[in-house]
Amino acid sequence: MTSLLDDNRRWLVFGTLFLAAGVNVGSSNYAFGLFVEPLETTFGWSRTAISASLSFTAVGSLASPVIGRLMDRHGARPVMVISLALMGISFLVRPAMTELWHWYGLSFFQFIGISGITALPTGRLIAIWFPNSQGRIMGITVAGINFGGITIPFIVNVALGASGWQAAYVAMGVVAMTLAGLALLFIREHPREAHDSKLGPAQGETSRLSGLSLSSATKTRSFYAIVGALALGNFAHAGVFPQLVPHFTELGVPYTLAALTVTVMAVTGLVSKPTFGYLSERMTARRAMILTLSGQGVGSVLLVISPVSAWVGLPIFGVSMGAHSALMPLLVQESFGTRNFGSIMGTVTMFSLIPFGIAPLLAGRTFDVTQSYTLAYLGFAALFVIAAAGLTQMRIQEERWSQVNSQ
Repeated sequence: MTSLLDDNRRWLVFGTLFLAAGVNVGSSNYAFGLFVEPLETTFGWSRTAISASLSFTAVGSLASPVIGRLMDRHGARPVMVISLALMGISFLVRPAMTELWHWYGLSFFQFIGISGITALPTGRLIAIWFPNSQGRIMGITVAGINFGGITIPFIVNVALGASGWQAAYVAMGVVAMTLAGLALLFIREHPREAHDSKLGPAQGETSRLSGLSLSSATKTRSFYAIVGALALGNFAHAGVFPQLVPHFTELGVPYTLAALTVTVMAVTGLVSKPTFGYLSERMTARRAMILTLSGQGVGSVLLVISPVSAWVGLPIFGVSMGAHSALMPLLVQESFGTRNFGSIMGTVTMFSLIPFGIAPLLAGRTFDVTQSYTLAYLGFAALFVIAAAGLTQMRIQEERWSQVNSQ
């Protein structure tokens, strides 16, 4: 009976994490552009001023070490509930905006807990609830991002057409608050906690999880190899991907056909996450990550040789880039264990500020000077190869994590 309850609970945990990933990224990235014109029309704000709110994603990256530490101490459930509630409130209040600073303040609340919705709790809970299949389940869970990229814009479009941008934000707020309620109901740190409500995360099995402390992890070569893999690998998301449509038009591809590159990236990303999650179980997350980084490098080079090679390189690049978000938490767990996953993953995530701050500037400047993205893409390809080479130099922790719990 207990085993059956555990099986039901783990799928409730999985479903909540899957939907949270979709709402988190779907509302932050995929649906953002749908609001730009309505806000411009209503308030007269410039598109630059509206888009500047995306810079608050940096606040989320900077807050991730703190959020990760809180998750290690208090469990994933309160972190998820509070983070989703902050996002939901930020959406529900937006119809009352009258000034630009209101827009920025609400964007701050939306993004400050962004890592507490998907990256940190997913990485921790999938390892606990699916210890024998965490790679493939991680991949499927993170594929919720692509699911959200399809469903959230659809919801927003319907609301925009029916009642305007105010109703669209209320709809997203209701979805986020509903997910906060589901997280409160269904998320548990461990099967034992699910059976005994008197056990908190620190009192139940969570205290028996194994792994290195953050301070111990930062003394290893592996930590800096992983930081490099995240920072350099994210030049794909921040530098190559956003420029695909203009790059293909520069190659002479008609705009309507070039726009299909976004669809290709969405489909390949949806397929690659569970695929490489499964491969991580067979070949280790480190080797799978080396493979995807190498694929990003090869794909980036093919994108600039010719129009024909660009279409060949696009799915290679898409599959490789799509797997990145699924493999990174698996790589951190594989290298440092689960006990202090939040603190370590949160610190690693903080370095994603580098590519998202630099890559768009490099790509834009390169095009302004050369009238082409070729040099930028080749430069990013070199960074992907460097990141893959760094992972080959990792020292794999051989001793059991239980032997270092006292550190």
